[in-house]
Amino acid sequence: MPRILSKVRSALSRVRRALPGGRPDLVRGFCPICDRAVVFRIDGEWLRDQFVCTGCGSIPRWRALVHVLQTHFPGWRKLAVHESSPGGAASDKIARECPGCVQTHYFPGVPGGQVKDGFRCEDLENQTFPDAAFDLVVTQDVFEHIPDPARGFAEVARTLKPGGAHVFTIPWYYWKPTLVRAVRDPDGTVRHLEPPDYHGNPIDDKGSLVFNEWGWDFCDFVYRASGLTTTVIRIHDRHLGIDARFIEVFVSRKPGGEPQPPPW
Repeated sequence: MPRILSKVRSALSRVRRALPGGRPDLVRGFCPICDRAVVFRIDGEWLRDQFVCTGCGSIPRWRALVHVLQTHFPGWRKLAVHESSPGGAASDKIARECPGCVQTHYFPGVPGGQVKDGFRCEDLENQTFPDAAFDLVVTQDVFEHIPDPARGFAEVARTLKPGGAHVFTIPWYYWKPTLVRAVRDPDGTVRHLEPPDYHGNPIDDKGSLVFNEWGWDFCDFVYRASGLTTTVIRIHDRHLGIDARFIEVFVSRKPGGEPQPPPW
């Protein structure tokens, strides 16, 4: 026992030496994804991608989404969950801790419902899931890349149980109206209305084209498309490593009862 205590004291001493006072780039706190005390590191001014947990490598918007799951849906681990286009530490946590979670990607040319590279193939606009299949649907920075977002939100609503919720993030330009950057014509071709803008894609090195920069009218768009009422949750808490622009978490609820654990 004395040897173990000595090792613990030595480890704590090394941590203290690594965190000298006055280091503005290091922040002690609690990571919702690691679920323990950690050190957050600031690697640059763009905190959305550069305020990193040294434990799991997570960034603020991932931690914000998990924090909302923990606080608003404390029983999420026992629910039926669909996460579309997973990627990163938050998705890893959801898959690891929620046995009822199905994670999907869209693979062009692969029929919906089939499995490729360990993931079920699903097109958010044309899902093969039955009605009322899930308590929660999770998407992280996905709906700015959907060519027909109205169809996508309607499909999310269809697959949610009464009282279920879509928990998601998008870059939200709340101070201006939505900017449509590209559209998909009836023949399937993409027509650019603004210079093409691509974001990272966990399964495609080419990235994902941005179709919409969502603005102040976004929540109304969701309601008109799906009938879901949306709440915007904005968190700024450096102790939780949640501080940056564009890290709002959206919760769109389907009318009905509260999400319930599956019977199994």
